[in-house]
Amino acid sequence: MDQGKEYYEMYKSGDGAALEWLVHEYRRGLILYINSIVGDVFAAEDLCEDAFFRIIAKKPAFDGRSTFKTWFFGIGRNLALDYLRHAGRMPRAELADVEAEADKTSLEADYIKGERERVLLSKLKELPKQDRELIWLTYFEGLSAKEAARITKKTESGVNKALSRARRKLRIMMEREGYGNEDR
Repeated sequence: MDQGKEYYEMYKSGDGAALEWLVHEYRRGLILYINSIVGDVFAAEDLCEDAFFRIIAKKPAFDGRSTFKTWFFGIGRNLALDYLRHAGRMPRAELADVEAEADKTSLEADYIKGERERVLLSKLKELPKQDRELIWLTYFEGLSAKEAARITKKTESGVNKALSRARRKLRIMMEREGYGNEDR
């Protein structure tokens, strides 16, 4: 059962509360996902709003070939990639700047607790963008490799191979920080 699809259909039929549910359900994860692509939390918030604006203003048809979340995160990804193509003209706010302004608390710190998780997040940021994006979608957002492939426009086997390599890189980085297999 795809609740996102149901609520989107309810919203398109005029139910404003359904839109509130969609925002509550997907906003935070979409901001964090987009931030993993653009590396700018302020831009990620704006792009998330743009993604919601698209479904509010245009009410595009959802074809059901994937889950609503996969489809919607694909919209967010496309907006993030468009942003990166034009980013040279825009000032950027790095997440480190936001953390300093917010007394060292950030969306990630609220979302991911514990020292090991913070180290993991730090090491995740050191991975190439494509690896970071796939790990974010599959581990933090709980999407399947098939859903991640649909969003990133890759094959499922390509996603699985890339995830395997990315996990290996991340495991090596974590071991260098003193987090070995015994900490899993």
